[in-house]
Amino acid sequence: HHIDDLPPSLYRALDQFIVARAIHNLRGQVGRHCSMMVNVSRLVKKKKSVRDLLRVKEQKIRAAVLANSAMPDSFSKSDGCMRGLRLAFDSEYAEAGFTWSEVKTALPGVFEHLHLYVINGKSDEALDFDGYKKSGIGLTAIAVGGLSLSRGLTIEGLTVSYMYRNTRMYDTLMQMGRWFGYRPGFEDLCRVHLSTDS
Repeated sequence: HHIDDLPPSLYRALDQFIVARAIHNLRGQVGRHCSMMVNVSRLVKKKKSVRDLLRVKEQKIRAAVLANSAMPDSFSKSDGCMRGLRLAFDSEYAEAGFTWSEVKTALPGVFEHLHLYVINGKSDEALDFDGYKKSGIGLTAIAVGGLSLSRGLTIEGLTVSYMYRNTRMYDTLMQMGRWFGYRPGFEDLCRVHLSTDS
């Protein structure tokens, strides 16, 4: 099936991820990796479509942030992308230790090393965490995948997980979602999006 749009919940998850990365940076974690995982299908074409639609939305948010992050709220709140980020802050991260004004001024830095990847067995794209680490740069990664994300791949700094896959085996669900491990410095920022059945 052709995918011509994404569900509002995935766009909300993207807003949360961008705000969470800004908070990471405000906490002095600019050089640490920060990742979002989107696990919605095992089919390669669908994953590429999801990545492409997320990229379009990310570019719109990037443009809105660059145009509005230094503007007063009375002006910036007229932009739909900025409203989405503010809603993500108010609903999820208002208790994270920073004001919206502080987060808003940190938003442009989120996009400096933000990359979207399709991860699968046939892809030539790779989450090169080591390469960025050697350069002293914290990668901000959005990884769209299926089986390759579910097995064995380390996703460093996993902060937001969006998963629309199901299984009857709870250990498999946990492995697919990667919701384990101690995450010092950002446990309070982690968010998991699941279907009601999951």
